[in-house]
Amino acid sequence: MTRRQLLAFAGAAAAAGTLGLTGCGTGGHKLVCQHQRSGEVYGEFDIVTGSIITHSWIHSIELSRWTDTYRFDGEALTLTSTEFEEYGAGMPLDEGDVRMEDGKVIIENIDRDFEAIRWIHSHRVDYQIGLDNHDDLIAAGVLPDREPIELRPQ
Repeated sequence: MTRRQLLAFAGAAAAAGTLGLTGCGTGGHKLVCQHQRSGEVYGEFDIVTGSIITHSWIHSIELSRWTDTYRFDGEALTLTSTEFEEYGAGMPLDEGDVRMEDGKVIIENIDRDFEAIRWIHSHRVDYQIGLDNHDDLIAAGVLPDREPIELRPQ
């Protein structure tokens, strides 16, 4: 290899390396709301490491609001806490720290990872999806009724 070729190669390698680092530095993540089977996308939202996602609904039997709170750790969603008014069958007994506040059961420090938040959507239970203290990320009525939906970081 001639000196000219070597310099050209080194320059190209340096430029490619700089572009690669620039691309890595952006680290843009999205929270995608989509159909679990078809993959149809209903919304994409910018998230960063540390973003807080809430998923909330009115429980069909107890008729009280249930709210799960997740933190995006850069790869997965970590369930950090859950809040509800009635404690019964199927509830976690051995996870996190449980306390009562203003008539609600709050379980914190759950720290369970999920690749996605999945549910069967219903127009009857007032779903609310929040991102960083904005509880109206997606209007529940725009999501299809009685269909499997998920929130997935990408």
